[in-house]
Amino acid sequence: MKRFLLCLLGGLIASFAQAQSTEKPPSGYLYKVETGVSGRQVYVSNQRPYNLNGDLVGAGDLAAQTQQVFENLKTALGSVGLTLRNVKQVTYHIKGVTTQVNSALANQVNAVSATYLTQIPGIAEMKSIPKIATDDILVEIEVIAEK
Repeated sequence: MKRFLLCLLGGLIASFAQAQSTEKPPSGYLYKVETGVSGRQVYVSNQRPYNLNGDLVGAGDLAAQTQQVFENLKTALGSVGLTLRNVKQVTYHIKGVTTQVNSALANQVNAVSATYLTQIPGIAEMKSIPKIATDDILVEIEVIAEK
């Protein structure tokens, strides 16, 4: 029990120290868990259509926003030595007023996705949600990739 508490305390201290880091993450990358171990998964969540300056790209344009999100995903995956070809699962969150994704919106996202995901991931899911962070954001994408 004592050993467990010491490990837990060490983990908390390490997390706190990392949270206090002054290093600024690239804009648009909210969460990224990385692994350098072959065969392990990499999770990139909540990718939104922001450029490197933190500016929203393509206000009101779902296709432009989807393209920017995929550019952000390429950068995030590249930082751990992966590409979009390593993606095994993709989840699209599309702003909508109902629980079902509008087919016209789905077609726009799929058209852009097809230019980036040349290999179809084993799992692909599209969800309609009423709001993504701010009213201007129309799409958010998360992926699971495998090294």
